[in-house]
Amino acid sequence: MSLVSLQQVTKLVSGRSLFESITFVLGEGERLALIGPNGAGKSTLLKIVAGLIEPDEGLVTTRRGLSVAYVPQQEEFAAGLTIRQVLEQATSDLDFGEREGRIARTLGISGFVDGDIPVERLSGGWRKRVAIARGLVREPELLLLDEPTNHLDIDGIEWLEELLQSLRCSVAFISHDRYFLESSAKRVIELDRRYPGGFLSVNGNYSEFISRRAEYYAQRQQQQESLANKVRREVEWLRQGAKARTTKSKHRTDEANRLITELKSIDLATRKPRLEFLAGAKKSKELLKAEDLRFSRGDRTLGSNLSFLLSPGARLGIVGPNGSGKSSLIKIILGEIPPDGGQVLRASNLRIAVFDQARTSLNPEQTLEEALIGDAKSFVWNGVEYTAIAWGKRFLFKPEQMSLPIKKLSGGEQARVLISRLMRTPADILILDEPTNDLDIATLEVLEESIDEFPGAVVLVTHDRYLLDRVATQVVGLSGDGISEVFASYLQWEMAREARTPQEKESAKRAPQSS
Repeated sequence: MSLVSLQQVTKLVSGRSLFESITFVLGEGERLALIGPNGAGKSTLLKIVAGLIEPDEGLVTTRRGLSVAYVPQQEEFAAGLTIRQVLEQATSDLDFGEREGRIARTLGISGFVDGDIPVERLSGGWRKRVAIARGLVREPELLLLDEPTNHLDIDGIEWLEELLQSLRCSVAFISHDRYFLESSAKRVIELDRRYPGGFLSVNGNYSEFISRRAEYYAQRQQQQESLANKVRREVEWLRQGAKARTTKSKHRTDEANRLITELKSIDLATRKPRLEFLAGAKKSKELLKAEDLRFSRGDRTLGSNLSFLLSPGARLGIVGPNGSGKSSLIKIILGEIPPDGGQVLRASNLRIAVFDQARTSLNPEQTLEEALIGDAKSFVWNGVEYTAIAWGKRFLFKPEQMSLPIKKLSGGEQARVLISRLMRTPADILILDEPTNDLDIATLEVLEESIDEFPGAVVLVTHDRYLLDRVATQVVGLSGDGISEVFASYLQWEMAREARTPQEKESAKRAPQSS
């Protein structure tokens, strides 16, 4: 049965269409994943489904009395509220008994033993859980989630996967996490202008979507080749010129023009940024060596007896729950803070470039042009001179975007600006701290390739399990309770996690309690 129906929906942004004539139905029992390139309008479309914004054209029909909960990409909470108070506000229209029952159930399934913790004291991952809990406590018939895995650690993502499998309501979500898509989606819609109707919809999980999309591309490729042959014949006829403007010749001219237009509409090329990191000049086999590191926060030990080596070609993943010490370890590698014990040995004149997840180096008031190349009119990179427009095209920016302030760009676009800066910095070691947040799947695939091709060492902090599994040659696992260990691969770390006791697994699902 239909919950929400979209018919010929179009949305304009600054006079141009973000998407147009979108038609699809959200039904009961849905587990719908919405994917697509940054800027395709996924978040806007989800807000239209939620009834938060209106389309510029088209019709949105919602089942009478449908209860919808929408969890935005960036959660906001009033200052000073506890977890319980957030849920109380969300259920203020219910009578006391029903409200308390719902709050108790929601706290339990969300992993909160203590609901009296102020939300502002929680990590980003646990705040994300509060935002999801705020939607769940309404017990909606349709739950809409925009990038729900952002800021969740791996335990949190696995909690969310289990939660979605247990819910009775319909769910639609936006995500670029490929393992999450694989486990959680029963239908995948890719929003992209390349497809007739503006999207491709496949029933099944993400691997089924990839397979069906490949079949679609193959069929379109055959169609494109057949059409191109027809166009060549018609173009040759046009060039010869008609001896007389008969009705037959005019019809053939019109048909030739129609075929040319149709051929232009079959564009199978996926637009991807072009990433390439510049290597430093170090040839040393030992770029950085950590020996018996011990580090802490306050009186809490985060890691101990930790040793690893970064040599050219090394790909070191750092994983662990939020608050387990990943950021502290990065600061130790950079030399920003000393370890409590052990030592870090660095090659002389070592160059390290950092992708900062906090994006503190971005000035929100700067224009895109200034952020890309500063005050210069052009610069030389890898022997080629680039203007801002030419450099921006490598990262899928359009010329008309150059005057936009950074604050007007999407999260994925801001991440691409940071990557563009990183590419201009020759380095022996790249430190990528949560580089995947907000990036679309096409960009993630290119990022993986560029990490593979970089001749230096890479330190990767991410909760993207697919990326870790794909590129990491070693994994440092931090538990948060002082135990730190080096694993040969992401899979080996996962196997160690699976071997945890039931008590350890349950503890990982629970939020910190107030003191």
